[in-house]
Amino acid sequence: MTARVLFVVPTYNRARDLPRTLGAIAAQDWPSDCISILVVDNASTDDTPAVLADLARHLPCAIEHLRKAPEGPTVARNIGLKRGQDRLVALVDSDVELDPGWTRAAVAAMAADPALAMVGSKLVFGHDPTLLNSYGGAMGFLGLSWDRGEGDAAATATAPRDVLWANSSALLVRPQPALAVGGFDESFFMTSEEPDLGLRLAIAGWRARVVPGAVARHHVDIAIGPMHGEMIFHITKNRIRMALKVWALPRLVAFVALYGGFSLVDVVLRAPRVPRLRALWWNVVHLGETWHLRRATQALRRVADRDVAALLDRAWFPPNRLRGLRRRPVRGSIAAEGVDDRITTGPRQ
Repeated sequence: MTARVLFVVPTYNRARDLPRTLGAIAAQDWPSDCISILVVDNASTDDTPAVLADLARHLPCAIEHLRKAPEGPTVARNIGLKRGQDRLVALVDSDVELDPGWTRAAVAAMAADPALAMVGSKLVFGHDPTLLNSYGGAMGFLGLSWDRGEGDAAATATAPRDVLWANSSALLVRPQPALAVGGFDESFFMTSEEPDLGLRLAIAGWRARVVPGAVARHHVDIAIGPMHGEMIFHITKNRIRMALKVWALPRLVAFVALYGGFSLVDVVLRAPRVPRLRALWWNVVHLGETWHLRRATQALRRVADRDVAALLDRAWFPPNRLRGLRRRPVRGSIAAEGVDDRITTGPRQ
């Protein structure tokens, strides 16, 4: 029986990109009656409704437009996981273009291994498809996470690989296990939501894998400027909350000691300091809520920390440092002024 797949596309003000993204979904080498698309619109102010109405008239698969408050992609993805509990759910960002064989490759990998909760992509850059954007996610000893292989030659990604997490720009998910461990943490307005979910799935006994046949192009802006302070706040906040929820006590104590020292040095030596201090304070204020989530997470534990940690990278820091930029530069990137292109004013959580 051919698997039915719900494609969930979170979006905000990407009316110009939606025809490419949804057109590529509709053009999958997969029966159109087994494909449906849910576009979760975070209150776009551009022509998104009109563009989607036109696409719904012309594309061969069902398209639903769900408009909601601007709460970020984690909420949108959880909506999709809940809607698609009777199917597989493909998470596809609105600046991503799937190759025609993406669904077939991702579903085949999922069907071949019932312990897989997530199948990730060979994600390449739209401006230069010979370069990897991501082939699975990595995480170091300090909880810093990054896209594995970013900037490497795409031709190097030739074999399936088990990973701790995979980039949700193009990701096939079994919704039941993902929801059983709590889904995406909706306090993560941006960044780190995939490694957080990957860690919780891993300790519950599920696995993630990237496969070379599931190719997707990520059409990110090649102009890279400085990171917005709000993004620094979310990166720091989420990294701490993730560790507090997931690691068992011995590893958690080690993390607190190591990351506490790193954070102190980071605040002293690097501006801006206020977002980092806000992130630390946020975690103090929300410690009770986080500890409740921790108890729920630990109750699902089936795998020891040492076995989950085997999927960590043997590194303290990413091989290619951000150095204050909003994204790691690769061949073809250009310097730009201005703040991060994903956020200008963030919610004061």
